[in-house]
Amino acid sequence: MIAIQKNKYPMTEDLVRRKLFWLLLRLSSYSLWQRKRDAWAYFAEKYEEALKTWPEDRADGFDPETIIWVYDALRLYDEGLLELAAGNRQVWQRLTGEFHQVARPVGLVESFFYPLCHERGVQREPYPPEIEKLNKLKIAAKIHGEYLVYPPHNNVSNFFDADFLLNPDKYHYNLNKLAYPVFPKTLPPVPERSDIIIKTDDPVPCDGIWEPVKIQYNHKLLVIKTDINGFKNLGAYNYFIRGMNAPRQVYEDSLLQDGWGYRDVHWRLVWEDTRYCDGIIPDESEYFLDDEPGKRITCQSGERCPHSGHWVTIAGGHQQFIDVQSGALMPVATQYQSNMYASEIRIPAVWSLLQREDGGSAYISHPDES
Repeated sequence: MIAIQKNKYPMTEDLVRRKLFWLLLRLSSYSLWQRKRDAWAYFAEKYEEALKTWPEDRADGFDPETIIWVYDALRLYDEGLLELAAGNRQVWQRLTGEFHQVARPVGLVESFFYPLCHERGVQREPYPPEIEKLNKLKIAAKIHGEYLVYPPHNNVSNFFDADFLLNPDKYHYNLNKLAYPVFPKTLPPVPERSDIIIKTDDPVPCDGIWEPVKIQYNHKLLVIKTDINGFKNLGAYNYFIRGMNAPRQVYEDSLLQDGWGYRDVHWRLVWEDTRYCDGIIPDESEYFLDDEPGKRITCQSGERCPHSGHWVTIAGGHQQFIDVQSGALMPVATQYQSNMYASEIRIPAVWSLLQREDGGSAYISHPDES
């Protein structure tokens, strides 16, 4: 007898629906892409520093064109963030969107970062310790599922099972392990709208989170469909941007030769994404609770820095990074302003330690810090 594996993350469970909804809000947020950009900028700085200062025999292992791709990606991040800050989610549009274009130089950096440990562009063995330090900075700019906000390839939904985002095992790839998000104690409820429904190949009328459904109707005389009385979920929510075509859905079917197939479905708008259209970036710190005070070592503006290293704050409505030496005074942060030409506003901040220069733990609960 063949055992049938139970779905660990069924979309019939309220907590699964809430978690997946929150994760798609997070993946499509300004703060997450600002965080990716800032982490990539720090990697770019340290990578260029290594090329300029490392002995020739060590730096010779890098592909000489990689630094060009590194800064091309940073340019696209900066251009895309200006658009997203105004509510323009076409930054994820295939080919033309800045955040879709950034995938190419980032992918080239991944493939040619340190070819001595690669096979056919894929890392096959651990990097030497000094190279691994740079690699960790590069990986810090990577978020599992970040590509799920791009329009799907070949008009097939990006994913169909919540397991892809909720299962911690999915956050391990090759020799890298990406951070699993920390969920807030209270997750927002999922809206139960039924006012906008489209089907496969229809143009998507607005940005947002959509659910694949089978429409359930009331019937007259048992056979004549009348009004809608509900929906049956057919899989994971997907994030769509305005103007793309609603995709088909991939689904599992053990009776098919490949074990899966494609089908046309209806998509119900769950939540319309209108964030940032007013030029305001709200507090989105709940998406990064792993950096909240009380877990990492923190230090306020004006206090003496306890450890040399890389620090971050989300004060002022956006994420900011600094390198500070032990004993120096922690600086203030800058307030986010949608008008790039406005005068800079400086504000006090609580800085969280991301990485210590001496390699020690950045967490106050770690035994090394007792």
